[in-house]
Amino acid sequence: MNSNVVYGLLILMTMEIPGHIRDDGRLAAFSLALRELIEAHQDKAAERMIGQCSRAFSRRLLEFPVVAWHARSSYVVRNRLRRKIDTVPDELALDTLLPLVSVLNVWCQEGRRAAVRSVVREMGGADLNELSAKPGLDIEVATMIREFIE
Repeated sequence: MNSNVVYGLLILMTMEIPGHIRDDGRLAAFSLALRELIEAHQDKAAERMIGQCSRAFSRRLLEFPVVAWHARSSYVVRNRLRRKIDTVPDELALDTLLPLVSVLNVWCQEGRRAAVRSVVREMGGADLNELSAKPGLDIEVATMIREFIE
């Protein structure tokens, strides 16, 4: 079966099956955002973004192939997991989309719309709807997200 067909089926299933399958899009989006930040020499922003994630999400992100194969990305995530005390309250850390809001806003202001689109492209429709409704999301980013909602 074609990988695009499989990916399309997974996206359709995300509305029916919560959990791991739905998180694959979020993990892919985070891994790309993390890599973009690191390649742009914005390591502090990458650390802040990962620092806002729950430990469980960070562990799964560390196992995600894009992060696992990229030495600097995996270092940032491992460093976050080494911290004994979480700096973000549990209720905020459980919202795995919230850390992307500030990153996408900054990229949009910097004119890095291709980076915004590459991250958003990895997410399913339900996640895109949820992300576009987040408070503080730049209007232009919300408009770009709408391009990917079917």
